[in-house]
Amino acid sequence: MRILIFTILFLTFNKSFSQKTLDFEKIRTELVNSSESLNTTLFLPNSDFYIGITKDIIVENPELNSCIDIATDEKKNGQIIGILEKYNLLDQLYVEIENDYSDLNSDQIFKPAETELYLELIFKTKDFGIMSCFVPVFEKKKAKELICDMDKIFDYKYCFKKLKQKI
Repeated sequence: MRILIFTILFLTFNKSFSQKTLDFEKIRTELVNSSESLNTTLFLPNSDFYIGITKDIIVENPELNSCIDIATDEKKNGQIIGILEKYNLLDQLYVEIENDYSDLNSDQIFKPAETELYLELIFKTKDFGIMSCFVPVFEKKKAKELICDMDKIFDYKYCFKKLKQKI
């Protein structure tokens, strides 16, 4: 009887304190399939200017910057994911942990100041709810090509031109 009670208590405590871990492959797969819920933000390090590409999100004060509320849909989100795959940018996904951007696949971290451009991708997952991943772009040429490809999807020439000039 003691063994049975001990086993039940052990399993209960073990299950209570176990946490789901962030698995790179699982998160990447969910991101690739997230065209229904993907919201993208393109940030320039050391700048207040950014572009927000949103789906079904209310943005506060879009009149301050018309580039923070660019509407998207499933098709356009699929194209964004395709562009990120084209430049192999989904091979490393980072999450923000205590103001550090840590790679899900290694111990590597990045600092925004070291990049030419970085993206925040917010999407829904099955296991973790809403997930926020960061994708750095370290090369100036790749950043400009990425912006040109994104510009072809959205009809916001002013925003993407301004972003490209600031790089």
